[in-house]
Amino acid sequence: MLGSGTSTGVPVIGCGCRVCMDPGPNRRLRSSLLLEAGGETIVVDTGPDFRAQMLAARVKRLDRVLFTHTHADHTHGFDDVRAFHFERKEPLVCHIAEEHVADFKARFAYVFQDDGYVGTKPIVQLAPFKAGAFAAGGLAVEAVRLPHGTMSSYAFRIGGFLYATDFKAMPEALIARWRGKIDLMVASGVHFRAHPAHSSVPETVALMARLQVRRGVITHMNHEVDARVDQARLPPGVVFGFDGMRLEA
Repeated sequence: MLGSGTSTGVPVIGCGCRVCMDPGPNRRLRSSLLLEAGGETIVVDTGPDFRAQMLAARVKRLDRVLFTHTHADHTHGFDDVRAFHFERKEPLVCHIAEEHVADFKARFAYVFQDDGYVGTKPIVQLAPFKAGAFAAGGLAVEAVRLPHGTMSSYAFRIGGFLYATDFKAMPEALIARWRGKIDLMVASGVHFRAHPAHSSVPETVALMARLQVRRGVITHMNHEVDARVDQARLPPGVVFGFDGMRLEA
């Protein structure tokens, strides 16, 4: 786990609350995940902390990126993928939902337009996907469209592993189809209160129970979640994630 925080990160700028002042496990960069599978290194989302996350994880080679959606806290470190082209000299494959391509290109227009700029741009190959199964290198990925406020975010299932962030709910048919088939689920729980666009911690825990997930990890948390104290509020088999957490699936 490269980052486990919500859009503000933790500490929040200007906040002096107990969680923001905690120098330990409550410090959270914006949510992102590093996958090592099938001989490839894959990152899920390139948020504003992407450069710091790559340096902290000592990532020297990146093969592809999976984007959940285009909100700033999940994309706005995108420019720093250009560093991986210095040595590899191959376009970085970026898997993004077809419905998000236009917005992504608008956010990073300088990358996709020939405007005479002579500096170094990210050298990428967009690989649009639709909901359903697609190949990410040697990995078989299933992408599912989940509601997230006025837009959609995509969850990714790879075998018995499921990553779902920035979603409000999961369709009943999908819960029925996946029940008992998820060994490890990393999913967002923004805080304990209800939120109109995000699943809360109690909602995510309830979803994990309905899916019969064997191991559950909560990510994308804001500064209202104190991992030191609130772990006692979670059921067995579910934990709060933290930056640098290593998981095997």
